[in-house]
Amino acid sequence: MNIAIFGTTVASEVKNKIEEIIHSFIAAGFQLSIYKDFKECLCSNSFSIQQIPEYTILDNNTQMVISMGGDGTFLKCVHLCYTTNIPILGINFGKLGFLAQTNPDDIDTIIRNIATKNYTIKSRSLLDFTCKNGKEKINGIGLNEITLQKSNAVKLIKINIYIGKDFCCSFWADGVAVSTPTGSTGYSLSLGAPILSPENQSLIITPIAPHTLSIRPIIIPNNKQVTIEATGEYTEFLISNDYQSKTIKNQPRVQIKKSKHKVAVVEFADTSFFETLREKLKLGIDIRK
Repeated sequence: MNIAIFGTTVASEVKNKIEEIIHSFIAAGFQLSIYKDFKECLCSNSFSIQQIPEYTILDNNTQMVISMGGDGTFLKCVHLCYTTNIPILGINFGKLGFLAQTNPDDIDTIIRNIATKNYTIKSRSLLDFTCKNGKEKINGIGLNEITLQKSNAVKLIKINIYIGKDFCCSFWADGVAVSTPTGSTGYSLSLGAPILSPENQSLIITPIAPHTLSIRPIIIPNNKQVTIEATGEYTEFLISNDYQSKTIKNQPRVQIKKSKHKVAVVEFADTSFFETLREKLKLGIDIRK
């Protein structure tokens, strides 16, 4: 089986563990390739790791991608390979780990499950967005969310929301986020929006620090296009898709819709979304003394 290893940075305290995992895959007979920048970050003196082929673009022979890092690394991995439909497994070296769910200490079990194909592949929805910035057209995808925000720390911006052809509402705020069910445990969660299970076929529209009590997060079907218009004085705008941001100087009009692409995520039988909620967010746990 051909496996591509992906990562971004390597903290000194986990470098040995990452090398150990790579050696375990080699010993189990898997054919590996490793992301070029990640290999350079490892700075490994191991001969077997030095001999692993590098890649910057995944080829058609890759059967699985393993993301080593936290959820941010997983998102970067998605943006690299979302058009390939190659399944992604996240090994969590970060903190929360809603996307990168597997524990690096369980590597023997992970390898055994992969070798015996004891896993399922779940599809996660993506968002497409387009926005005109003067004569420039900006577009991209988001696994978690697309946000439009002000860049001026003092001034508010006025936001108009359209759902399909219908005008929804206007409000003054710092910005607005449109999130997928996957993103409902990311930035959307910190904005006070509800948590959706990943298989939910919905989008969440959430105002960012609205200057009114009459606006709340709205859940809509994911077959609806969302259009965001924003105006504001003495400010530029930031449009963000997951971990990436771009400044827009003109008053933007952003169109967001469900992408034709999906992300294939590897899940093992001993992990579940609700177990992750209980573990990571202490969901339902009474912490009173």
